[in-house]
Amino acid sequence: MTLIKVGRASRPVVRPEDNTTALLKKAARALNKPGIDRSVVFRGPNAAKIFAYYADPRDPTKVVREAADGTKVVGSLVDGRFRASKA
Repeated sequence: MTLIKVGRASRPVVRPEDNTTALLKKAARALNKPGIDRSVVFRGPNAAKIFAYYADPRDPTKVVREAADGTKVVGSLVDGRFRASKA
């Protein structure tokens, strides 16, 4: 099966709030404030399956996985998946 489109492609409509200047201003405003609110990270229909990952400040070779309830598990990434460390 082959799809061939002939003619000039229409230009996609970009909302004013999605243009580069507006997005850059939003990013600068967000980066100007330290940290991210927990409610932004852990939201969705099933917040129990949402985790935040960051490098362990004491050992940069380790990764910390934090759950919505505040529990933290130290481990590492193996083949793109988080593996908890033993002990």
